[in-house]
Amino acid sequence: MHVNREGLLKKAAAALSVAITVGFLVIPKVMKFAMKKMINLSPGTDVRELWSNTPFPLHFYIYMFNITNPDELAAGGKAILKEVGPFVFDEWKSKYDLVDDPVEDTVDYHMRNTYIFNKEKSAPLTGEEVITVLHPLIVGATIVVQRERAPMMDIVVKGLTHIFGDMKPFLVLPFMDIFFRGFPIDCSSDEFEAKAVCSAFYTGEVKAAIQLNKTHFGFSFMGKANHSDAGHFKACRGVKNIHKMGKVIRFEDEPELDVWPGDNCNEIIGTDGTVFPPFLSKEQGLWAFSPELCRSIGTFYTHKSSYAGMPASHFTTEFGDLKEQPDYHCFCNDPDDPDSCPPKGTIDLQPCLGGPFLASLPHFYLADSKLLEAVDGLSPNEHDHAIYIYFELLTGTPFKAGKRLQFNMDLEPVGAVESLSNFPKVVLPYFWVEEGVALNKTYTNMLKYTIFLGKKLTNAFRYTLIILSIIGLGGYGYMRTYNFDTMQVAMPPIFGQKNKVESVKPVTPTENGTGTANGKKSPPISEMDLTNRPDSVERF
Repeated sequence: MHVNREGLLKKAAAALSVAITVGFLVIPKVMKFAMKKMINLSPGTDVRELWSNTPFPLHFYIYMFNITNPDELAAGGKAILKEVGPFVFDEWKSKYDLVDDPVEDTVDYHMRNTYIFNKEKSAPLTGEEVITVLHPLIVGATIVVQRERAPMMDIVVKGLTHIFGDMKPFLVLPFMDIFFRGFPIDCSSDEFEAKAVCSAFYTGEVKAAIQLNKTHFGFSFMGKANHSDAGHFKACRGVKNIHKMGKVIRFEDEPELDVWPGDNCNEIIGTDGTVFPPFLSKEQGLWAFSPELCRSIGTFYTHKSSYAGMPASHFTTEFGDLKEQPDYHCFCNDPDDPDSCPPKGTIDLQPCLGGPFLASLPHFYLADSKLLEAVDGLSPNEHDHAIYIYFELLTGTPFKAGKRLQFNMDLEPVGAVESLSNFPKVVLPYFWVEEGVALNKTYTNMLKYTIFLGKKLTNAFRYTLIILSIIGLGGYGYMRTYNFDTMQVAMPPIFGQKNKVESVKPVTPTENGTGTANGKKSPPISEMDLTNRPDSVERF
């Protein structure tokens, strides 16, 4: 095969030009345009359907910390805890009352979370295991009053005594009663102190309480939140600006919160956690607004990874030390006093929940070591207790995620109540939860054989052309160096061989229809010697 030097140069340059123009400019822009049309929250898109009614449940694990030595703790001793769990629930997420505003490119909606106990995955646990924990109302209320309304302590103590009959600091109940079924609160007393305390239930100040009738309430940690309104959101749909898709711009009709003493802390950042925009960079991190924490939480990139054969980015987070973050001192009790900040690795939830609770990672992972040393029964480690997200940046898809959070009571002695007067000052773990998801093959294959298959074909196309152009330019350089105008290129033998079928000679027919071999006529079958025929033929 003869190759012309100038022709080779033109072909190599053309291949390189096509690779750059089409492979790196045209096709990526076409794919991005197509993705913008597919990935947004406007009605009729697949993303909208998945976002508004998630067709699969998330897993929701609850781990309780059973206090094994309550008498010693009440006397000022060190708490000995035993983790009980996981109690496994299927969590179904949905949105309802959706209202679109095409001009503003937003959608209003309410969120609903439904928790269904999974008996098989929880086994051998049944949910009827009796757990010993601090009484969230007796202990929690008296600590808050001691800190913020000390002159009202006598009224509160007498009121709680009328309601509960005594002031026992511990609650000993089955897990399901503590978390979902609830325990009773009797507000039928006509005593002034009881009515004063019960007013907090009637006005909704006690957020986890459900009114059962005119005089009785039920209290549980998650019973009221199950299959009920989780908040009114307004978010961007991403039609006009894909980078804002899912961004929450209002919560409960307000553009920011009114919980913390500072604008930085009240700012709503990120999505609602059920959707993220595409075309993110790892430097941006992933942000989600958590109403249950009254703040937004951000994660940061750590390393490359993979999931179901596709590239993924690993993100995680930690709560850090607020003392060293002046811009976020508004999360402290006194923004002007860094010493009022919660311990390293914790978040103060009292302004949000109304009770003396702190949030942390499970088992005080990455928190101040003093918190871990103050109790027995914890063993923090990254595998079991870190927050993780395996995320695909191009499409904004979380492949696998686990949001883990521990709730702790910020315990202290209450001198006005004899049964609470000897408690140690300690951050006592109460329970921790994990909310997570792992996409199955149905959904990963949707990405693999659409977006990622297109990317692979595009890469194969452009890099093939680049390699061919490099070979061509190398050949041109060689020919120019040795002053060859043309060059004979030897082709592999297979390209020069004749078709083997064409070289087969036809059989010459004879009068009786048989062919000839070496010029001899084949005998008719009646004259053939069949004496040596085998009796049977071996079959394979």
